[in-house]
Amino acid sequence: MLTALIESPRPGERKVCLMPELPEVEARKRYLEKTSLARTVERVSVTDRRILEDTTPSALGRALRGARFESADRRAKYLLVRTDHESTLLIHFGMTGDLFFRQRGESKPKFSRVEFHFEEGSCLHFTDLRLFGKLAIYDTTDWALIGDIAKLGPEPLGRGFTFRAFRDIVKGHRTTIHQLLMDQGLIAGIGNLYSDEITYQAGVRPDRGASSLSDAEIRRLYDMTKWVLRRAVELDAELDEQADIFLLPNRGRNGQCPVTHDKLVKKTIGGRSSYYCPACQK
Repeated sequence: MLTALIESPRPGERKVCLMPELPEVEARKRYLEKTSLARTVERVSVTDRRILEDTTPSALGRALRGARFESADRRAKYLLVRTDHESTLLIHFGMTGDLFFRQRGESKPKFSRVEFHFEEGSCLHFTDLRLFGKLAIYDTTDWALIGDIAKLGPEPLGRGFTFRAFRDIVKGHRTTIHQLLMDQGLIAGIGNLYSDEITYQAGVRPDRGASSLSDAEIRRLYDMTKWVLRRAVELDAELDEQADIFLLPNRGRNGQCPVTHDKLVKKTIGGRSSYYCPACQK
């Protein structure tokens, strides 16, 4: 996973990374699909109730006891797990949330906050070092009835996210392109990290005002939004081995542009730290 690694993982665990965005959540969805679908929950154990939203440990346990995980979907930075009880388990990973599946007899991962124990003895753990993630349960499988989901903008990898739609979003707002890309009500799933990567690949400074962009620059931003996110998904968000192409593995203090090797500039935009290459981005 990208940037700001907290510690090395034990065998079978992934590295802990900061702020999962669309590609990281897509990787977690695939992980859950591979390990936990079609399994029936025997019991739920909550070791830190601060991770729950609008529910209690006992209510979560009652809602999921005997339920089978039927399918998983991703919407923006949210993971939604549908059950055969016509309910939806919503997971938001916050900054350091992750999933860890273990078979009976295997050791428990660090920072386990919620445990879904399956009938055959295996267990899916929601781990979270910093406790900024959240889990909620809804008695519906209709996303339109889930407030956090209903208010989100279009998916940047969805069919409806056309160049015309993106251009209209850009031309209709006077904020910086960095803030626009991160606005979940406008475009869903992009955060601080991938906004930096997209603007880097498009050759546009993240602090540029959206209204200052030419049609050619808007087109590059649109194309790079698609390319960056698709490539990151293909790589399961593991970009470190392609540090000669991507900004993100080089992002941070004393980071350098992978192409020119110029020192990256750090700037606070909309209260968030952004990095860019002054030679490549105009």
